[in-house]
Amino acid sequence: MLRTVETVFALMSADPTHLVLSGDVFGPELPAGRVAVRDLRSLLLAPQVSLATRDAVWRELIVRARRDRASQDRAGWRVAAVWLAAPGLRRWTYALAQGFRGDVEDLESQIVEGFLRELDRVDVTDTSLAYRLVRAGHKAGTRLVYAEAAFDGARWAAYRSQTPPEPWGHPDLVLLDAVAADVITLDEAKLIATTRLDGVPIDRVALLAGERTNTVVVRRHRAEHRLAEAIADGWVSNKILTAVLVANGAGV
Repeated sequence: MLRTVETVFALMSADPTHLVLSGDVFGPELPAGRVAVRDLRSLLLAPQVSLATRDAVWRELIVRARRDRASQDRAGWRVAAVWLAAPGLRRWTYALAQGFRGDVEDLESQIVEGFLRELDRVDVTDTSLAYRLVRAGHKAGTRLVYAEAAFDGARWAAYRSQTPPEPWGHPDLVLLDAVAADVITLDEAKLIATTRLDGVPIDRVALLAGERTNTVVVRRHRAEHRLAEAIADGWVSNKILTAVLVANGAGV
């Protein structure tokens, strides 16, 4: 899928091309005048380009990619958006493929489809737009990995013995899986592990961090709520960690 996108984009972006933006619109961090989309990957990765500028560029791409469905321009901008995000999408394809028993092409297609669905519905007033789009692709791929694993287990369970499924994993490892799946941040995982699994009082954690206890409590509650939802949806699965969350009121 992504290889096809690269090929199609190369044809669409060859001169003369309509896949051009005006650098003047985005401020001094990008070159003035006409900027071809094919040059944006390297330009947006430059250290002097701020998140605000990257979001402004992505905002313009998203708006153009949502134009009239019958428009040929719309198709070109959608291809351009996937091409621009391809490094991140490819990175997640590789990561998820390590635990995937199906066809990697199907996994990659699912990730791209998740990206494109989010392209049509993401709130363009939000920040970190590229991250939100790629994260949606990753979530779509993760759902396919879990669905394939469940199908494979049901198909072969009657014929061969199996190692215990994922719910028996150590909760620390599951927290790291949740971080990799963008369910919680690494700091949130450390907070949950320290206070829930290691039993360190949360007021002591707050004191060491120089924060108010209530602030830390709220942050942990929000992280646990997302984690509980991910466990319920099957993105993250662990019996021990589920029991810890339920016992402490996070709910699953």
